[in-house]
Amino acid sequence: MSCGVAVFRFDPSAVDEIKAGGNRHSLEQIQTISTVPEGFPSMYNTCGRICVDPTGRFVLVSNRGHDSITVFRILHKEGGILTRVGWCHTRGTTPRHFAFDDSGRYLIAANQDSNSISVFQFNPSNGLLEHTGNDYVVPSPNFICVKSPHT
Repeated sequence: MSCGVAVFRFDPSAVDEIKAGGNRHSLEQIQTISTVPEGFPSMYNTCGRICVDPTGRFVLVSNRGHDSITVFRILHKEGGILTRVGWCHTRGTTPRHFAFDDSGRYLIAANQDSNSISVFQFNPSNGLLEHTGNDYVVPSPNFICVKSPHT
């Protein structure tokens, strides 16, 4: 994956034509937006994970190299294009994976090359991430799975 997020428009009416043997395209690329700040050498970065937050209003992407998570707001009224909210340093190196807790208020990032997991509070109103001060030593974490205990 490069340092960009591509946004596509899906044409569901094309599916039937494709099934019938037509060559109509069902996807049209409408945007590409960088995940790293302008001036950061993209050759030193790859993206690790991309997801939509639980509210469906933000897209988050981890940057291995820039060591950050980029947050984009989804502009639903403008066809789903993205606008950058900002970047948050993951407090480690090579953020391979991240996940939200069940409440959607916390994001946990796995920093593979610094042997750490960091916890951030997520603001669902504006998409901002804030480090909680909670960091944990974990050997080479590469996946986060959040599971609440049964009550």
